[in-house]
Amino acid sequence: MKKIAIYLAGSIKKDHEKTDESFWTEDNMLLLRSSLQGYLVSFLNPAFRTDDLSDQHSVFGRDMTQVFCSDVVFVDARERRGLGVGAEMMWAKLHSIPVVTWAPKNSHYNKDKTTILGVPVEGFIHPFVQSLSDRVVATLEEGAEWIHKVKSTPTYEIKGIGHIKEAMEYYKERQLHDDQPMQEMIGSHDELKQRIMNGLNT
Repeated sequence: MKKIAIYLAGSIKKDHEKTDESFWTEDNMLLLRSSLQGYLVSFLNPAFRTDDLSDQHSVFGRDMTQVFCSDVVFVDARERRGLGVGAEMMWAKLHSIPVVTWAPKNSHYNKDKTTILGVPVEGFIHPFVQSLSDRVVATLEEGAEWIHKVKSTPTYEIKGIGHIKEAMEYYKERQLHDDQPMQEMIGSHDELKQRIMNGLNT
C-alpha cells in the first residue's frame, strides 16, 4: 500500500481568542482516509503535539519541518485564517510541495462578487490563495480526488518558486505601467528601480 503524509494547515484554537471558526476534526480525517483508498494516510497536524509550546522558535521549526516532510499540504480556508497558514503555503511552494485549499464558493476567500478598495471584482479568489494553491476545492472529497490524481500522475505540474517569480514578471509586464504609486516610487528611488527591473535576474 502506498504511503502519503498530508499536512493539515488551518487554525489552532487558542484560549485567548473568542471564535466560532472551523478546525480540522476527526471526522474530516476519517473522510479523507476513506476517500483515499489504496493509500496509508498519515496526518501531520500542528494541533497534535506534546512539545513545549512556550518555546516559540521550536514551535515554528516544528511546523516548518512538518510542511517540509509532507507529500501534500491540505489547507482549511473555509474561514479567515492567520498569517501562519500563508507562511506554510509559501514554504510548501518554495519546495514544490502540492497545496490543495478547501475554500467553498462564497466563503471568505472565494466569492462570486466582492469589492476591493472600491473596485467591484467578480469571480474573486484571494490572490495568495489562488497563486499558492495548486487546486482550490469546495469539498474534502474533491480534494482527496485531486490528491489521488497528483500522486498517480508523475508528470503532474506542481507550482514552485518559478511560479512566484513568473507572477512578479507578469505584474511588471502587464500592470506596473498603470500602477501610479509604484511609478512614483521608481521615479524617486534608483535602488528600488534596479530591484524591480533586475532583481529576478540577479
